[in-house]
Amino acid sequence: MISIGGIDIAIIIGYLLIVISIGLYFARNENTSEDFFLAGRKLTWPFIGLSLFASNIGTEHLVGLAGEAYRVGLVAGGYEWIACLCLLFLAVVFIPQYLRTRIYTIPEFLERRFSLAARMYLSVYFTVMIVLTKVSIALYAGALVVETVLGWDETTLLLGLPAKTTTMILIGLFTGLYTAMGGLAAVVYTDALQVVVLVLGSVILTLVGLDKVGGWAGLIENANVPVEHLSMVKPVTHPDYPITGYFIGNLFGAGMFYWCMDQSIVQRALGAKSIDHGRKGAILAGFLKITPVFIFVLPGVIALALFPGIENDAAFPTMVSNLLPVGVRGIVLAGLLAALMSSLDSTLNASATLVTRDFIVRFSGVEPGQRAQIWIGRVTIAIVLAAGILCTPLIETQETLWLYLQQVSAYMGMPMAVAVFTGILWRRANNMGALACMVVGTLLGIFMMADSSTDGGMVGFLQADVWTSFLHRSILVAIVSIAVMISVSLATSPPPVARTEGVCYEWGRPDPERGRGISDYRVWAGILFVLVMTLWVVFR
Repeated sequence: MISIGGIDIAIIIGYLLIVISIGLYFARNENTSEDFFLAGRKLTWPFIGLSLFASNIGTEHLVGLAGEAYRVGLVAGGYEWIACLCLLFLAVVFIPQYLRTRIYTIPEFLERRFSLAARMYLSVYFTVMIVLTKVSIALYAGALVVETVLGWDETTLLLGLPAKTTTMILIGLFTGLYTAMGGLAAVVYTDALQVVVLVLGSVILTLVGLDKVGGWAGLIENANVPVEHLSMVKPVTHPDYPITGYFIGNLFGAGMFYWCMDQSIVQRALGAKSIDHGRKGAILAGFLKITPVFIFVLPGVIALALFPGIENDAAFPTMVSNLLPVGVRGIVLAGLLAALMSSLDSTLNASATLVTRDFIVRFSGVEPGQRAQIWIGRVTIAIVLAAGILCTPLIETQETLWLYLQQVSAYMGMPMAVAVFTGILWRRANNMGALACMVVGTLLGIFMMADSSTDGGMVGFLQADVWTSFLHRSILVAIVSIAVMISVSLATSPPPVARTEGVCYEWGRPDPERGRGISDYRVWAGILFVLVMTLWVVFR
């Protein structure tokens, strides 16, 4: 339990008032669907980068990563550094194709490349997964953190309901309010504020913790911290985080899908004022993604040094309650709220865009007016919030929120990543190949999840040590998906030219937007790549 004082409460209330004021400010300028869903396509690279970073960081990151680091060490943060490489793919390969086609949604891109059926398949997938693995997890994890830090239990009532339920409703209403009012612009600019609060609180906690443990040298020498807890590289037989799983399974599978194709993430890049701004925003986000290992993951290892024997997920709240004074706790708790709202608002805005553009507008005989589309988006936000709250009992049955989210993403995202990535890079890929790839890959992913949750498993060779990690199993899903995509495409007619021209990546295409010298995005992309790979070597 974390005791908070009047100063802490004042900080939190002040922060919430600033956030809602930003939403009200941008609500004045929402006149068209492009304004509401894509911020008028006027976003610049600093805000795109900050928002990409903030949208990925939820309460499950602050609490879940610290808890995993308490259990297995820094390697739990490997997803963060792999994300840096995924964002390079977003900048170099995907953003130019997305912005040249002026799409609203990633499923819309699939229709341009393949067919309406492919668009609907991905859009339905996104919409369902938003409710089951994004909104529900964000609300439940946020309520769980509030419950933990305030010392509530299952018997605590708030406004006549269980405290956890009331908290989910209040968090959802607040976040939904400013998202529905201001659209993507409100989401992006509140995200920029939330990054500052989030990082400030996390840096304070990390520095105080390091000071208590005697600095980095003291952490290395601490008897409670196994030496392997400070290594980012694990063998291929590691049950959770093998290095091959990160660099093959995650980089080219769930990581690629999440950072380059997930509507809730990519939407702020779709609102970029130019390809150059979109690219540089993605690269900035890549530099920012280096930091979570040091400010979200490292506190978990510090907690192991200072507080051995506690529950894994208690690492973060224990650090806050025992190390931080009143006032500073308010900043950290505001950071928790920032993490929750920055991921939830992106998801809500994405769901509104998907439902409005991929279903209502696409299938309307007469396209709804601009104001009508905005209101359809707002109603969608309310419905998705309600559905997310109703689905939280499914999440409560999972032993580990973080692991559940990663497994679903690894298995379900892989066939989608193969279809989109192959469709951009290989002109011979056709609609039949893409549909077969997504259907077969999804079914195989479901089977893999079922096999891993069945006592003793259902397939013998999958029980070998090398296949215990879901990251390695997702590689099998990728191999099958690629094989299906290629074989079916080659066995059927090639796609018409209209499905490839201006949609597929064009090697050697003149690029007048890339700038010169230090303004060339390739310079910063190269620096980011070298820096990330150096960090992997240093912390091996």
